[in-house]
Amino acid sequence: MEGRSAVWLLAALLLLEALISAEAQNTLRYLEVGGKLVLRPEPVSGGITSITWKLKGGIVGEWNKETLPLEFSPAFQGRASMDTTTGVLEISNMMKNHSGLYTVEINDRVQEGGYDVEVIKQVPEPEAFMRPPTCTQSSESCFLSCDGDITEAGPVTFYFKKGGGGWEEGEQNIKIINDEDTRAVATFSCRMKNPVGEKDSEPYLFCKLSYFQSCITGVHGENVSVYCHISVRLVLFFTQKN
Repeated sequence: MEGRSAVWLLAALLLLEALISAEAQNTLRYLEVGGKLVLRPEPVSGGITSITWKLKGGIVGEWNKETLPLEFSPAFQGRASMDTTTGVLEISNMMKNHSGLYTVEINDRVQEGGYDVEVIKQVPEPEAFMRPPTCTQSSESCFLSCDGDITEAGPVTFYFKKGGGGWEEGEQNIKIINDEDTRAVATFSCRMKNPVGEKDSEPYLFCKLSYFQSCITGVHGENVSVYCHISVRLVLFFTQKN
């Protein structure tokens, strides 16, 4: 019984290793929605007599020098082209549903590995703002958010900049401590970046040099302080002296 278990375990490990090896051979490519995909197969010795490109196992286009003129599946007609002397495949106006693993067979031989293509959207122009709305100058800390719709934008990384300083990578929401360094900063900016591009927010302006410094509604003597909520826009509310 123990011997049979050992055999099954060995078989499972070998299968896992094969899957990992096959995945490692695939080339990951990111492409913007509407962009042009160019796939170049490995060169072959001698002349090319047949080519078949596939996406997730379904035929994209095929050609055989002797028996089949170049043709594409309906989904790629009018947007795909193939060089029958090199096997290079080009597809224009790529859409989300064109994502997946592309493989090529040349002269009846499937080339090792493949091209794992992910079609994604550009990141939006982000908006930097403080949260929660109840954050006040007496709060020990608040969160600075880099907001925007990143649906179908693929892997997105976030960066933040204090004033004129350098960009630092962080999470989509970063914790801002109410200390002297923060109160000395006039603006915060954020950046979204994915494999096909990046965009920066407008600077998040702090009233009187700091969000924490007399920028939240509160009574100071006989006067009501100014409240500032700024995310590109500056809104000021005043009340008359009592």
